[in-house]
Amino acid sequence: MNILFIHDAFPAQFGRLALELKRGRGWNCRFLVQALSSCPTPTPEMLEELEIRLVPLAAEHRNSDGVPWPQVHGHYLEQCQAVLGAVKASAWPRPDLIVAHGGRGAPTIFLREAIDCPIIVYCEYYFALRRGDISYRIDLPAAEPAPFFPRTINAATLCALVDCDAGYSATRWQKQSFPARFQHKIETYFDGIDVQLYKPGPAPRSIAGRSIPPGTRVVTFASRGLESIRGFDIFMEVADRIARARQDVIFVVVGGEEIHYGWDKLHTQAPSFKEWVLKRRTYDLDRFLFLGRILPEELATILRLSDLHLYLTAPFVLSWSMVSAMATGCVVLASDVAPVRELIDPGINGLAEPLFDVDRLCEQALAVLDDPGAYAPLGRRARALVEERYSLEACIPPLGDFLERVAGRTLGQGSQSANQPQHEEQNDRADGGGDDCAYHSA
Repeated sequence: MNILFIHDAFPAQFGRLALELKRGRGWNCRFLVQALSSCPTPTPEMLEELEIRLVPLAAEHRNSDGVPWPQVHGHYLEQCQAVLGAVKASAWPRPDLIVAHGGRGAPTIFLREAIDCPIIVYCEYYFALRRGDISYRIDLPAAEPAPFFPRTINAATLCALVDCDAGYSATRWQKQSFPARFQHKIETYFDGIDVQLYKPGPAPRSIAGRSIPPGTRVVTFASRGLESIRGFDIFMEVADRIARARQDVIFVVVGGEEIHYGWDKLHTQAPSFKEWVLKRRTYDLDRFLFLGRILPEELATILRLSDLHLYLTAPFVLSWSMVSAMATGCVVLASDVAPVRELIDPGINGLAEPLFDVDRLCEQALAVLDDPGAYAPLGRRARALVEERYSLEACIPPLGDFLERVAGRTLGQGSQSANQPQHEEQNDRADGGGDDCAYHSA
């Protein structure tokens, strides 16, 4: 089968999926993208085995950074035209299926007239109009675009969703963010975590050239960007209190200083949210290692050293970093929000406290650091959950069956019934449990 993947970046959500489909099913997987990503970085195997072409966008349309919110939809339509031109100019064989990100970054709505094949869109998220995602942090000053931007960005998402044959979301919570009248078109399939990379085990007690003495506790935080939607400022407040209470703790922070979601620069009038946060109080920065963006292999090593991983997100797309930390067997202390509760059952395979309750977050963090052994079973159960339901081995086969079914390569009913038990089991867990990669993750 020939699949054309369309996204604004590579590898994003599709790179590892395509590699596994090519190796496991012999499918031809080709990509039209706007740029190669550093979050995560493409692996040599992806670059060698997958066909990737850049969409020839004009410089002013290469990305949406700095586009005023009233012009976002026009920018999207220009991207649609560029993608259509790239498809027409390509000498690739006609695809049997198009799989595209269903937002601004991978526009498909002009492709129906050019290619006669089914279209699947990845339904990552539908922005809330209020009290969610980028408007959840009511403790920060309001920004002028806040009431209007969700409708503007959602318009492109709806265009793709209306036009597609089917869609899928990584988690049930993400699916439920979409209007109810469209949810019948969306199924739930997680992307899959490499549990051979992210796994418990020994690691050198050295990070970025700094030796970590035996007995020193390590607290980790990872996010694609150090921004308010992922609670970087709250993490720093919690970390500062931990540092004052214990002298044997260091804090390892992974993530760039770019703002990917929301209006942190409008809130702060600072070059970066990190800089604004660090100027608000006096921190013992000798206790912190800020690593910026790093490779997945480096993150996996750091997570093996972690005694406690903090994930303090607003309600938003669930970050790969949290699931990767769980796969590594970390004790994860997360914000108690609905997307987190889809995977974390507090007291069973992790911990959760209210995002804005710094006292409770600190109390729980210090309890873990006082006696890591007592909380280690939470990490072991987190690892078991990811292996069973969220690993590449668990996720790629049903997702591949879904793509094949929509492409019409099977009778449909047999493939669907074979996939149904696991698909429903994931949904049942989501009901009982309760958006970036972190180095992506969202």
